[in-house]
Amino acid sequence: MLRLLFFALLAIHISIMGYFWWMKEEVKPFDIKPIAATVNQRFDSVQSTINIVETPVTLFMRMTGLHIKRFYCDFLRTAVLFWPASYGKLVLVFDQESSLDHKLANILERQFHQFFPDRKLEILYELLPMNYETLLKLPWPKRDTGYNRQIWSSFFNDLYTNDTVIAWVDSDTAFSTPVTQNSMYNGTRLRVIGTDCTLHAEFARDCVKSAEISIGLPALADFMLHFPIYMYRDTFANCREYLMRRYKARNFEEVYRIISAYGLICPVTTILNYAWHFERDRYDWSLKIFTKPLDEYNKRFQPNATIRSYDIQSVLAAPQSSVHTGEPGSALDSAQLILASYCLSHKAAGHYLAFCTGKRNLPLSNNLILFKYARAPETCNGNLKFTCLVVLDRHYSLVGSEILGDKRRMEWSDVEIVEKLVKEVNATCPVIHNGSPGGKIPIV
Repeated sequence: MLRLLFFALLAIHISIMGYFWWMKEEVKPFDIKPIAATVNQRFDSVQSTINIVETPVTLFMRMTGLHIKRFYCDFLRTAVLFWPASYGKLVLVFDQESSLDHKLANILERQFHQFFPDRKLEILYELLPMNYETLLKLPWPKRDTGYNRQIWSSFFNDLYTNDTVIAWVDSDTAFSTPVTQNSMYNGTRLRVIGTDCTLHAEFARDCVKSAEISIGLPALADFMLHFPIYMYRDTFANCREYLMRRYKARNFEEVYRIISAYGLICPVTTILNYAWHFERDRYDWSLKIFTKPLDEYNKRFQPNATIRSYDIQSVLAAPQSSVHTGEPGSALDSAQLILASYCLSHKAAGHYLAFCTGKRNLPLSNNLILFKYARAPETCNGNLKFTCLVVLDRHYSLVGSEILGDKRRMEWSDVEIVEKLVKEVNATCPVIHNGSPGGKIPIV
């Protein structure tokens, strides 16, 4: 009798557990089917954020008044949607000697105070470097002085904030999906994305060669892929100090003149290749290697710098947060990524907005392109397509839960405010639209 009672209770228990499992599966936002290709544990958007110390992150841009339209139309219009104010301040560094920069900075400070009071903006100014007449003709004599100054300045980003982490962007960055803690961190390590599959392009090859010459060690990969690029603030200072010791230089100007003699300088690729050799346990590396089998590729490194199997990732932990625009306004060719991300986020929050009906009601699969490593072949093919969809599902579910919990503001009215504010600097922004030339979403 007791034995029959035991099995009856066991059957009831199994039925109840099955019911709750079924209910949990039914409320999934996007109804993704179980698949054979599973996501690596480190991609888990819950597990990977448990140990994060949520310190402020500086969203950093080296700015000039010449790029003001790009700043408003590509960057700011998308940042007010997808960079939460709670994550940290925006720091803009202008040219000290430029009256135009000072005028525009005053306009921006007033606009932020009036229309975005929850967002902290800090504007700082950089003095011209010593011996700038010759220094800023390097490393590209044919480029304008402003471009070369930005290259020089990029080695000193750490001097303009006290925050531990810098999220580095250029003015031609357009956010394409919400930034999350999971897209920045794996546990306490900052995420870094790199590849060798861009090296068919001469510019990328020259960048990697420059990094090798500068640090005197084999370069791991090209890291100039997508913004934001996340770095610990002291990595900038550590890299400068290493380069000064390596070249026995009295100051960084001497280093800059030496390394620029070999050709172009790519600060992102140089600093992150330095980090691979000297600080790699502080960062979480997601790499794609195409040119050689991994064993062959690793022969160029010392044992303590070889690529480990878990550094190679078939699918990123989170979709790319931005598109890096090649030409002024070209981010708008990818505008439907912006629209899809906005609507998918609110859908995950249970908000069915009139704004997102009709052509704007884009499927999750619209944003698979955000897993592409720059000019590399597309990632989400075959079984990996389903893996990508699982990661996208987790991403927008996380964002939706933050919207529901009032931890994140995402209102299209903020975009419309920016579109009005840009008129004060005598510019207008192109319309953010669905569709793209030839029906294909470009991403640089």
